[in-house]
Order: sequence, then structure tokens, then C-alpha cells
Amino acid sequence: MKNKLTREDFEQIYQETYEIVLKFAIVKCRNFDNINDIIQDTYLELLKIINKKKALEIENINNYLCGIENNIIKRYYIKKKKTNNIISYYNFSDDRLELENEIKDDFDIELDFINKNNVEKVWIYLKEKDLLTTKIFYLHYALGLKIPEISKELEIGESNIKNRIYRTIKELKKYLGKDVI
Repeated sequence: MKNKLTREDFEQIYQETYEIVLKFAIVKCRNFDNINDIIQDTYLELLKIINKKKALEIENINNYLCGIENNIIKRYYIKKKKTNNIISYYNFSDDRLELENEIKDDFDIELDFINKNNVEKVWIYLKEKDLLTTKIFYLHYALGLKIPEISKELEIGESNIKNRIYRTIKELKKYLGKDVI
């Protein structure tokens, strides 16, 4: 069943699809700083298409937006490459570290040491880490994805994700100081 979308539906589309578009951008972007620009360009492109066609008939708005977003991401990085800017690209295939040790699946990490006063410090610290670790933390703690979901989205092993979370939390505790634990 196709839905007919008009300019008046744009606000509702935005509200209903933002989380999916954000998750897609986090997974696909090569630089965490570009995510907001990519999302903004995606919705602007959708608005341009709706304005041009007056009404748009599509079956699945989420898939349609992810298709638009994928094209925007490709154009964005091709344009950056042509201007000879260095792209910070993380090659996932180089990071296929799989731990043979069993790590509990049912762990619940509480970041009780993160409060309003040090959230900014945490994200500054995480931005200094590699892109994959930053993505894992954002997907897990900001979007609430479970480890198996992150594993599927990023195409890496669950043990790798757990290892990065544990290691980074330990580093954060040292970075923020013992008094915050």
C-alpha cells in the first residue's frame, strides 16, 4: 500500500523517522562530526522532492529516506575526496578482533558517574577515541541499542563490542577521576 505524502505531512514524517535516519547516519558516516549535516541534507532533499512533485507516493518512508541519505553520504565523501581533504575513515575489516573468552551477555553497565557536569567531558574524550568506539557508545547509550543490534548494524562481533565498552568505561573512570565512581 502506497502512502501519499505532501508538504503538510513533512513534520510528522520527520518526527516518525528521525531515529532511524540518525542510526543510519551513525553507522554509515566516516566522521562523527558530519552526522548532523548529513541528516539535515537528507530531510532537505526529501522536502525538495515533495515540493517538486507536490505529492509523493511511496510504500516505505524509512527505506526511501535511507536511500536518500545513502546517496547524500556518497556525494559528501566523493566531494571531500575531490577537494583533497583527508577523510578519517575507519576500516572495519581491520578490526575483526574476536575474543575467545566468554563475556557475560547479561551485563548491565550503569554509567552512574556520568552526570550533567561531566557529560561534555565524556563526549570530548570519546571523540578522541577511534570512530568505531565512538559509534558503539553512541548507539548503545544515546540510542539505547542492545549489543546484538549494534553487532548487526556495524557488522562486528558482540565480544568486540563488549570489550570496547568495558575498556572505555574503565578509561573514562580514570579520566574523570576516582571521586566520580
